[in-house]
Amino acid sequence: MKIFIIVFLIIPLFASLISFIAKNKRFAEYLTLFSSFLNLLGAFLILYLILNFKTIFLFNGAIAIDKFSAYIILLTAIVYFLSSMYGISYMRLALEDEKMTDGEFFRYYLFFNLFALTMFIAPMINNMAVYLIDIELTTIASSFLVISEVTEKSIEAAWKYILIVSAGISLALLGTILFYLSGNIPGSAHAVSSLDWTYMRLNAGYLNENILRFAFVLIVIGLGTKAAIAPMHTWAPDAYSEAPSPVSAMLSASLENVAIYGIIRYFGITGAGIGFGYPETILIIAGIFSIFIGIMGIIYQRGTKRLLAYSSIEHMGIITVGFGLGGVFGTFGALLQMLGHTLAKSSMFFGAGNFLHKFKTKDIRKIKGVFYLMPVTAFLFSLGSASLIGIPPSVLFISEFSIILQSLKDGYYWITVLLTVFLAAAFISLLSKTGSMVFGKPDDNFNCEKGDFPPFSYVPMLLPLAASVILGFYIPAGLHDLLSGIIDIIR
Repeated sequence: MKIFIIVFLIIPLFASLISFIAKNKRFAEYLTLFSSFLNLLGAFLILYLILNFKTIFLFNGAIAIDKFSAYIILLTAIVYFLSSMYGISYMRLALEDEKMTDGEFFRYYLFFNLFALTMFIAPMINNMAVYLIDIELTTIASSFLVISEVTEKSIEAAWKYILIVSAGISLALLGTILFYLSGNIPGSAHAVSSLDWTYMRLNAGYLNENILRFAFVLIVIGLGTKAAIAPMHTWAPDAYSEAPSPVSAMLSASLENVAIYGIIRYFGITGAGIGFGYPETILIIAGIFSIFIGIMGIIYQRGTKRLLAYSSIEHMGIITVGFGLGGVFGTFGALLQMLGHTLAKSSMFFGAGNFLHKFKTKDIRKIKGVFYLMPVTAFLFSLGSASLIGIPPSVLFISEFSIILQSLKDGYYWITVLLTVFLAAAFISLLSKTGSMVFGKPDDNFNCEKGDFPPFSYVPMLLPLAASVILGFYIPAGLHDLLSGIIDIIR
C-alpha cells in the first residue's frame, strides 16, 4: 500500500517536471491528461480499499486515509482530470490569441500539476500543522497559475490572493497552536501531546473547553479564508476571474473542498471536546452570512467568472450551514453539495472560458446570442446553470432539499425561510444572466465565426453535467454508504 500511495503522488509530480523540461506543447498537454486519468483511477481504487479495509495508516501514522479523506481525494481527481482535458482546448486558443507565450505555457503545466499534487496530499496528512503547511503550498502553486497570462490585473489578483490567504493561514496556525495548548495546560491530569487528527479526536475529552472555543473561531476564520467563506472571500472574485478557466475550476471546485475538509476535521475535535452545539452555531452563522454575500455578488456582478466566483461563495455557505445543522440530513446534504458543486461549477467555468475565447470579453452585457454562435456550449452552459441553482433532476436539488429538511426537522424555521429566500434569489438572478447571454440578441456589429470549438472544449462540460443529472435521479448505494460512513467519522 505504501508503494501505491507513493506512486499515486509521484504521477502528477512526474507530469509537472517532464512537461516543463521537455518543452513540447502536445507532449505536455497529453502527459498531463494521462497523469490526471491515472490519478482518477487511483482515487477510485483508494476509495474501494477504504470501503473494504477501513482507515489506512502509513509511515507510522503520518498518513491516515479514511472515508472522508478518500472522498476529498476523489473530488480533487475529478476536477484535475476535467481541467486537464479542457486545458488542451483553452491553452491552444490562448496561444492562438497571443495571450500567452511559450514560456508561460510550459510554466502553466509545471504549476498546474504541482497544484493538483498539493491538493492530493492535504487530505492524506494526519498532522494538523503539516496540513497547514501543505495548504500554504497550494497557495504558492496556484498563485503562479493565477498569473499564467501575465497582465496587470492578474498580477494584482495574485498578490491580493497571497496576502489575504496567507493572513488567514496565519490565524489558522494560531488556532492550531491553541488546540495543542488546550491539551497541554500545566497541571492537567492528562497531556494530549500530539497534533494528529486521529489522536486529538480520541483524546478530545481532555482538551480545555474555553481554549477550544476561541481556537475553533480562529480556525473557521483562517481556513474559511481559503474556502472563500465570507467575509474572508475578497480574494476569490479577482483570482477566479483572472486565472485561466481550468485553474478557476480547480480553485473553486477542488481547493475549496480541501479547505472545508480541514475546517470539519477541527469541527469534529471541537464537538467531541465540548459538545457540538457551539461549533455548529459558529458554522451556521458563517454559512448564512456567506450565502448572503454570495447572493448579493451574483445579483450585481457583470463579469462571467466573477459571477461564478460569487456563486462559489454562496455554495460554500450552503455547505457550511449543512455541516452546522448536523444530523443525518444536514451533514449528508453538505457532503452531497460538495459533490454537486464540484460537478456543476467545473462545467460552468469551462463554459465561461469558451465565451471568453469567442467574444474576447468577460462582460456579461457584451456576451449575447451564444445559442446561435455556439449551440453545444450554450446548451451545456444552460444545463450547468440549471444544475447549479438546484433545478431537479440536479443532484444539488437533493442536497439543498436535505439541508432545508434538517432545518425543519430541528425547528430552525428562520434558517428554512432564509435558505428558501436566498436560493430563490440565486435562481432568479443566475437564470436571468444566463438567459441574457445564451438567448440575447447579438450586437449587429459583432462579427465572428459561428460554431463551437473542438470537442476538448465541451466534452469536459458534458461529462460532469451528465453525472449530476444521473445522480439527481439515482444515488448509488455505494455513494450513500460512503457519505453515511463520513457522517459517522465527523460526528
